[in-house]
Amino acid sequence: MRVFDIPLHPPGDTWRVSQLDGWHHSFDGRPGAVSFAEKLAARLESTDGGAYLSIEGEDGKWRLFTPALKAPV
Repeated sequence: MRVFDIPLHPPGDTWRVSQLDGWHHSFDGRPGAVSFAEKLAARLESTDGGAYLSIEGEDGKWRLFTPALKAPV
């Protein structure tokens, strides 16, 4: 299983999403990082034990989401 972490305020205000091959993509905004991670997770959903997004809320709590951005069942 793979989990993509999306913080609320990353260091340097640059959101990074790492791919399985070790490369990462950088984004100036959180929406771009979430969208990219969502697409990566959707591709991995049926392989490698699945993938999820862990997104930090404004309250500082981390919440887990499926590639469809829904809470896992």
